[in-house]
Amino acid sequence: MNHFKLMVCPHDTAKNPENWFNFSQYLSQTVSSSFLFQKSIDFPDFHDNLMSGGLIYANPQDSLKLIREHAYIPVARPSNLSDEIVFIATNSLEAAKIDDLSGEQISSVESMMVTNVGLKSLSDLDIRPSGIDSKASWMAVVKSIFRNEADYAMVYKDFYEGLNRLSKSGLQKIAETYDGSIHHNFLISEELADSAEKIRQCLTQMHENEKGKALLKALKMEKLVTVSREEILKFEALDSYKLDSHKPESALA
Repeated sequence: MNHFKLMVCPHDTAKNPENWFNFSQYLSQTVSSSFLFQKSIDFPDFHDNLMSGGLIYANPQDSLKLIREHAYIPVARPSNLSDEIVFIATNSLEAAKIDDLSGEQISSVESMMVTNVGLKSLSDLDIRPSGIDSKASWMAVVKSIFRNEADYAMVYKDFYEGLNRLSKSGLQKIAETYDGSIHHNFLISEELADSAEKIRQCLTQMHENEKGKALLKALKMEKLVTVSREEILKFEALDSYKLDSHKPESALA
């Protein structure tokens, strides 16, 4: 039996990594290959070892890189999850609203494609910030609000929702996007190309049995659906929404 690594975007393993271990076991029992989940410490560790992954659950920008530069093959994506933005402000501002972001510098992580989802949403509302103060991580973005280094910020919705109640109480949520244009994806290496259909079938049929459904529920996924190379390449359209920014000396994401 062939053995392959399952690599998963660090944002999705920060809590309950055992869910992904169980997921890899399910795949190994269903597909004629063995998958071993390898947890990444952080994004630098994830990116350093990315090419060793036979099956990768990647964020939008890494999905594009894997397709463009390393010939990875997309096989599936969650049907109910997309990468979205939450707009936040410091509590020192009274009743902040989305229009207030016009002409303002916004703290965010420019290297993450989901930041462009936020900029697209603002553009659709005819709101143009003066620029992005790019931080190294989503936690650094939130801390910039807590430390009064920024009045406004955009954060990845999944990260925001994972904050505890105390942290959220120190932030003023203004709005969130419902764009649905980008998402995480499962991709396989060329080494697994001959098994692409078998892996795709395994993933997209998980919701049809009790064990698979339970595993997906633990990962907050309703079901997995087929995703194409063309669908992921459309993510590049968001590049037109980039703004001038102040970048950190070193980025973790």
